[in-house]
Amino acid sequence: MPQVRYSMKTVDRVWFLSHCEWIYNNRHRLEGRPCADFVLTGFVINSFACPYYGYAIDKITIGNLIKLWNNGFVYNNLPLIHYRISHGDSSTNISYIYRGKVFSHRFLWNDEKKYVPTEEVKRILKELRLMTECGKTQKIHIECKI
Repeated sequence: MPQVRYSMKTVDRVWFLSHCEWIYNNRHRLEGRPCADFVLTGFVINSFACPYYGYAIDKITIGNLIKLWNNGFVYNNLPLIHYRISHGDSSTNISYIYRGKVFSHRFLWNDEKKYVPTEEVKRILKELRLMTECGKTQKIHIECKI
């Protein structure tokens, strides 16, 4: 019997927005599966706004996003899709998806309710930044322009 292979090419923002919560809620079922290697591009997961040392992580596999979520890349039990520290005032910016829509918040440096990443999240983000700088990508892309 011939083996049937499914390939996912490009999925637009609407697809990711409508499936992000399902992916988050079923992430334990997706770990180690072929779809975990799909690359999400077109939005910035993490960045640091500095004129000299600035960077942006603009692509991530579903597996690495799940790894981030499992290690605390969440805010009020909602999966984050963006985290950024501003260079000038040390404010924190986050974005998450709730019911198919993107919500963003900006917190001042002294705000007690701001998102603070765990050490493991910081380590994973550092690895992803190095991978992005090296240009490592996968063959299958899911494009999400947020």
